[in-house]
Amino acid sequence: MANDNNNDGSTPNQAGPAPGPWKMGRLLLLVLLVVAGIAWVGQWLWYRHTHVVEDYASVTTDLVTVSSRLPGRLESFSLENGDPLEQGQTVARLYSQPEELELAQRRARVARMEARLAFEQRQIQQSQKQLTGGIANARQQLKTAEADLKVAEVTLEDAEQTWQRAEPLYQSGSLSKQQRDRNYYDLMSARARVETARQQVALRQSELDNAEMGLFTGSPMTLPTPELLEAQNAITLEELEEARADVRKQESLLADMTVTSPASGVVARTFVENGEYLSAGQPILMMYEPDNIWIEARVKETDVRKLAAGQEVKIRVDAWPDRDFSGRIEVIGRSATSQFALIPSSNPSGNFTKITQRIPVRISVEEGDRNLLSPGMMVVVSIASSTAD
Repeated sequence: MANDNNNDGSTPNQAGPAPGPWKMGRLLLLVLLVVAGIAWVGQWLWYRHTHVVEDYASVTTDLVTVSSRLPGRLESFSLENGDPLEQGQTVARLYSQPEELELAQRRARVARMEARLAFEQRQIQQSQKQLTGGIANARQQLKTAEADLKVAEVTLEDAEQTWQRAEPLYQSGSLSKQQRDRNYYDLMSARARVETARQQVALRQSELDNAEMGLFTGSPMTLPTPELLEAQNAITLEELEEARADVRKQESLLADMTVTSPASGVVARTFVENGEYLSAGQPILMMYEPDNIWIEARVKETDVRKLAAGQEVKIRVDAWPDRDFSGRIEVIGRSATSQFALIPSSNPSGNFTKITQRIPVRISVEEGDRNLLSPGMMVVVSIASSTAD
């Protein structure tokens, strides 16, 4: 029976070949990959749990708009986007030939007024000399007249005494009638000379009074009195100050026709071409200061509680993924960005859909090459939570 069973054509059951080493390696690699994936996902979830990561962020700066205060045709403009600017550097010039001619005319008027003022001052000096000389002459003539009056009064006194002695002598017969009459006529003549001298003194006093007013007898002043000239000079001085003010006004107008850079920075964008006619206040270009840039992140309102001013922030710039940047939180906004939208959302139907709002957060850039950053570049910020959930 045993032989029959062995010759029936059936083969006994045998065990399959053992798995090869390469199959074990693949299995091990698959297990390692699964474990690594789980670890990476776990680490990613933990990182997300302990950090605020926001990709709704960009490089921001204060853009300064440079414009002309005056209208006019653009005569000189050659700046391009990205050109550096220094504070006070000429940005553009407007056509200014009529204004330059007006300035030259006003300066000529100032020069004419200055010459007139100097001439009037010399006239005042000359008039003062004339007046001083005329007054001195009148005083001298008054002194002469007063001296003549004194002589006449002495002569009169002597004549009166002689007459008083002559009358008794004539009555006693010691003096002739002819001599008596001569003494009488001498007395009358002395009295007349005294009256004439008094009138002359009064006349000279009047001439002195007139001389002090610039009125001279026989030789009038060739110039008005110093008082009148000084009054005229004061008017000229006021007109000169007005002319100088007109010059300063025109110089300011001409200076405004040369547009200069208000600060050092970089041209962000230009808006005009050479030869265009500009309106007052029309933008010429926009510029920014490379040293005055920061990151503005719009963080979900649910994550704001995890942030605090001064927290360190890691920054990854999309344009420079191989460069490291970092900074700190400077300001956490107090209002959602939707409150400042140009077109506010309206809800006339009454239907309401709750949407997570965004809060602006300002982040300084403290480490990294700031020259690589340009306004508008997108970044991703990562901030370690300040509170544990």
